[in-house]
Amino acid sequence: METTVHQHQPFNATQLHLLKMFSHTKTEQTLQDLKKLLRSFYIQQVEKEVDKYQIDDRVLNEHLRTPYR
Repeated sequence: METTVHQHQPFNATQLHLLKMFSHTKTEQTLQDLKKLLRSFYIQQVEKEVDKYQIDDRVLNEHLRTPYR
């Protein structure tokens, strides 16, 4: 998969730092390890965001409609 870099958009600080880090990658194993580490980091970030929106179990178990008699 080829990625095109747009010259009119400068890299942000994170992108520049990652480029510097990846420039020191000497082996395929090192690259795979870095990718795994980054995936883990982003998974943790997503989980933190999801945790903000968790619904209390009591709300899920309540019937919100009026019961029929």
